[in-house]
Amino acid sequence: MSSQQAASSNAAAAVAAVPAGAAAAAAAPPAATGAEALLRAAVAAGADVVFANPGTTEMWLVAAMDTLWPAVRPVLCLHENVATGAADGYARVARRPALTLLHLGPGLANGLANLHNARRARSPVVNLVGDMATWHRDNDPPLNSPIEALAASVSGVVLVAGSGQRSVQGAGFATQAGGGGGGAAGGAESGGGAADLAADLTAAMAAAALTAPAPAGSSRLTQPGSRVVTVIIPHDLSWEPPIAQPLAAPPAPAGAVPASAASAVEAEAAEAFVRDCAAALLKAAATARARSASAAAAAGGSGGGGSGVALYLGGEALLADRGALLAAGQIAAATGAVLLCEGAFARADRGAGLPPLRRLPYFPQEAAAELAKYGCLVLVDARPPVANFGYKGAPGRLLRPQEDDPTAVWEFDPAALAAAGWDAATALRRLAAALGPAATSVRPLVNCRGAFASPRRPPLPPPGRLTPAALCSVVAALQPEGAVVVDESLTSGSSYWEASQGCPPFVHLTLTGGAIGSGPPMALGAAVALAASEQTAKDVAAGAVATGSGSGDATAATGASAAAAAAAPASAASGRRRRVINLQADGSAMYSLQALWSQAREQLPVTTIVCANSSYAILRVEAARQRLPGVGPATRALTDLSSPRLDWVALAGGMGVPAARVDTTEGLAEQLTAALQMPGPFLIQANL
Repeated sequence: MSSQQAASSNAAAAVAAVPAGAAAAAAAPPAATGAEALLRAAVAAGADVVFANPGTTEMWLVAAMDTLWPAVRPVLCLHENVATGAADGYARVARRPALTLLHLGPGLANGLANLHNARRARSPVVNLVGDMATWHRDNDPPLNSPIEALAASVSGVVLVAGSGQRSVQGAGFATQAGGGGGGAAGGAESGGGAADLAADLTAAMAAAALTAPAPAGSSRLTQPGSRVVTVIIPHDLSWEPPIAQPLAAPPAPAGAVPASAASAVEAEAAEAFVRDCAAALLKAAATARARSASAAAAAGGSGGGGSGVALYLGGEALLADRGALLAAGQIAAATGAVLLCEGAFARADRGAGLPPLRRLPYFPQEAAAELAKYGCLVLVDARPPVANFGYKGAPGRLLRPQEDDPTAVWEFDPAALAAAGWDAATALRRLAAALGPAATSVRPLVNCRGAFASPRRPPLPPPGRLTPAALCSVVAALQPEGAVVVDESLTSGSSYWEASQGCPPFVHLTLTGGAIGSGPPMALGAAVALAASEQTAKDVAAGAVATGSGSGDATAATGASAAAAAAAPASAASGRRRRVINLQADGSAMYSLQALWSQAREQLPVTTIVCANSSYAILRVEAARQRLPGVGPATRALTDLSSPRLDWVALAGGMGVPAARVDTTEGLAEQLTAALQMPGPFLIQANL
């Protein structure tokens, strides 16, 4: 396996890797408290890190971490929005959930912005939120609040431990509305108690975090498609001893079709859909070629127009693992299809040897014009695109109506794929197979007709004043193989997308939900995920050496973790730590500055490049876009960050992160080269 292939398959290994603490937790003696039972259930279900900002009502959970040490790694965050954003970043890179530990309703409220982004990214995150003791909540103490209502705004599943309220229908458990009186107190009076703590969390993680979102028909589902699970733990239930009490499966509804039969019917329908879609693609591609040839003849030999065929990819269709992007590139090579992707994607695996993607424009007029080029559009694991905002005179929905041609848009949506037992990679592989040898015989960089990116980096720009375009070129010219680029650069990083198309394989994360302040926390979580995968690879290698062959009991104990070691990128194989690069807008960074402290405390290899234009530049763009009647003192006051100017070197230093200030291209190249060799975090204030 080449380093390029290794980097591409690393995501699959991360999914397969099983934290070493899970087996130990399952085999440990019975838990002494409800908090310990809950943490053990989380570890047994695959959780191995918790991003935490605890308070009084969570201290028994903190004590449980001591009992389970080192099965679960606690990472202290100085603000809850850092904890939730870090859990989002961890999930996107590790492909399994992290825990957060939050203090009551106000703590959850502080973390809602980045939980909103996690919901939009479909990231699996499990929030553990303390609550007042069941017998104290009705006294309405100062920190009392409607936690369930706050959680419902971002969560796919909300559980109140001990109440009988659980939404795990998709895992074969009953969906219940809870007892009278509401909340944890009402449920506790009806006999739930601490007995259900472990069962609640195990069921929730199995149904909504480790596998798939809870079903759309679930009565307690609050945000369809969200993989965020919030477990509310009343204070007294965390110190009471747990009592094992298995959950009973609900009776099957009258006339229900067995799951196996239903999935077989759905799979057969999916196969038929793939065949019809392939036929439509081939027909549209032939029509586009004929029109292009006719236009070329009319123009004296110069062709014109687009291909008329496109795939619009999102979610897991943008990942290299399980062959999703390989199949997409094969389809593009066989049909001439353009590969579009969501403008705000959770994760895209990119770089040399992978298909170059065309990112959907941000503003609705440009996005609608781009989509209008294609007579046949196939959506894979992506919602039909809509405008980010409703602008005067601009479209809200970006796809034109399809009444005249119902075959113009084909949608492989997540719910239909799940019903068939498929994922995005399966759909793309089946679609490539349906196109025949013209697609399946395509090999990257061999006979791919340019559908896969050739290795290339932009040259370092000439010395001079630093501009946004020069900044993007410097980063693309120097970023190492296997890097994770967390991109919240907003206006300053617009040219990075094209500049980085041919870089060595890397992972690209962006702001999904539009709630700014995600970059530094996501970089924190991504770096923790990389550190965990690197440690797993080391443990597997050490076990193989200890046993001589790497087989037998040691291999059985690590399970699929061996895949993580086998698929580690070249940087890990050589002993170098994979780097996280955070391209960060300055105004957005102030929302979650505390993440730098956690990066320093954990000594994580994160390089933050602050695009310091001393303004909310995106708002100035929006003001111009909406043709506001002039820019007056109020607009200037609310978009300017230069009075006083933020001193990022001082701010980073106060958080324990070394930093430097640059204002030239050569200065940025020098500082970035040095930062990428450092074992811990570094911040570069790039004055633009």
